[in-house]
Amino acid sequence: MNSSSDNCASCTRRVYVIEKVEANNHIYHKQCFKCKENGCRLTIANFHYHDGELYCPKHVPKLQAVVLTPTKKRVQPADFNMGRL
Repeated sequence: MNSSSDNCASCTRRVYVIEKVEANNHIYHKQCFKCKENGCRLTIANFHYHDGELYCPKHVPKLQAVVLTPTKKRVQPADFNMGRL
């Protein structure tokens, strides 16, 4: 019986035990377990999961913090380094 839990989260085709990678409660084919940005193969030790997509350490999106001053002026990351706050 083929259930959706037996299907690859990337290509949706059936995944057999010999080619299965499990990560973040999803199942992938080994060849589908790759970085969204450059397509490099990932491993359980080096993958990152962001907004439903797989990334290698080099291409994982960086979180952008937004800091507001009391005047509601948007502060840029460079302002912290330059001692402007």
